[in-house]
Amino acid sequence: MSDTARQPQAISPPHSRPATPLSLVMPLFFVLFPPVLFYTLLFRNVSNIPFYDDYYAFLDFLNQLVPLQGFAAKLSGFLASQHNEYKLFLLHGLAWLQFALCGHLDFRIHSAIGNGCILLVALLLWKTFLPNQKNLAARLTLFIPVSWLLFQFQNWENLNWAASGLQHLAVLPFSLGAIYFLLRGGRLSFFVASLFLMLAIGSDGNGLLLVPIGATILGQAHHYRRVAAWLVVSAACIAAYAYGYTVRPPQVGLAIPVVAHPHLLAPLYAIAFIGSAASFPFLAGSFLLGSLLIALFIWVARRGYVRKNPFVSWSVLFLLLTAAGVAALRSRYGVEQAVVSRYTIYSALLLIFAWFIIAEEFLQHRPASLFRNDILLGAVLLSIPWSLGMDFLGWLQLERRDHALITAMRAYEHPNSPDTQTGPSPPLLNLKVASDPVTDDFNRRVRPILADSIQQGIYRPPPL
Repeated sequence: MSDTARQPQAISPPHSRPATPLSLVMPLFFVLFPPVLFYTLLFRNVSNIPFYDDYYAFLDFLNQLVPLQGFAAKLSGFLASQHNEYKLFLLHGLAWLQFALCGHLDFRIHSAIGNGCILLVALLLWKTFLPNQKNLAARLTLFIPVSWLLFQFQNWENLNWAASGLQHLAVLPFSLGAIYFLLRGGRLSFFVASLFLMLAIGSDGNGLLLVPIGATILGQAHHYRRVAAWLVVSAACIAAYAYGYTVRPPQVGLAIPVVAHPHLLAPLYAIAFIGSAASFPFLAGSFLLGSLLIALFIWVARRGYVRKNPFVSWSVLFLLLTAAGVAALRSRYGVEQAVVSRYTIYSALLLIFAWFIIAEEFLQHRPASLFRNDILLGAVLLSIPWSLGMDFLGWLQLERRDHALITAMRAYEHPNSPDTQTGPSPPLLNLKVASDPVTDDFNRRVRPILADSIQQGIYRPPPL
């Protein structure tokens, strides 16, 4: 027998062996079940009825744009359009495009686009999750908490709401995607990153945070010509943002009390924003989770984690800067506003990136079996019940909102008297009540907007 034959063969660790089809069944089920449930429930509740910001962001925008004569006039009106303190170029562009193609708006289409942005984020997260892990079953198993944390209804305010989804959700895949393509290098990747920069800025104001982040990424890679090109594209976006910009009071139509000395609340607001995924049922949970996440990110940064996984590091920085920016703008309304539903998607993403770090630093070279890895088993046992609970509570909120929308629009279409001010929108702050002064004032202002959009053929309310 030869010496080679006598030598023992090296045994590959379980996590590096190729996955068998049977080993993929269970992790694939647990990864795919959350998005299937998520979108099934969303499609059951979507309606073609505008809700609050939709009246200004969609209908009022088109009411003013459509009568303009000539493309130059329409383009000028498009660039000057502003919603509260934001320029929503992506939302307005999609509204203009749908009207040009179809002759009227359908809010279900725009809601579906906003909802679909979460799927785009999921695809990007999967692309960047443990890319060196060769065992697909192990990678899928470790990805289970990510899927359950992302596809859940805690951020129900953004879902099936056209204006909110195309602002708060659309900015995420474009911002994280811009970071991803910048880090890939290459001319085509830089072109895609620049396109994503424009789309992120056109989606929401925090897309502007990509300007310094992108310039720093390119500068560290010594791509100085690309730094110059990045700044030129950024300057064009900022110029478009500044065109016709006016300083307006935020939160149009909402009676939110303003607290004294908001600068003192800003740090607490930012911490609560970061940990808002843990705000239910107690606000204190957001402060605890926010503090733990900040401590984790500081710890891995001191260990030089940015060199090990720059995508996660820069993405976390973008989300943290967003928290700081929102705190600077919104802390005057009190810390309770930091944990509203539409902001929890940012906290969920920070929690997901924390799991990225834990999986990469401590788990990817350990057995990825659910029953042989205590940390993984604990994360799955925490994320699944929590996600299902948020699905149930969020679905109830969506059901209530859909019912309230139909009731309010029906009252508008079939008023008890010609001068009634009931409808077309339900109370925002408390959907249980029939009316309140804030909603009555809002309805008085949006009824002419709705009537004008119907007269111009921009919107066709569903018969109720």
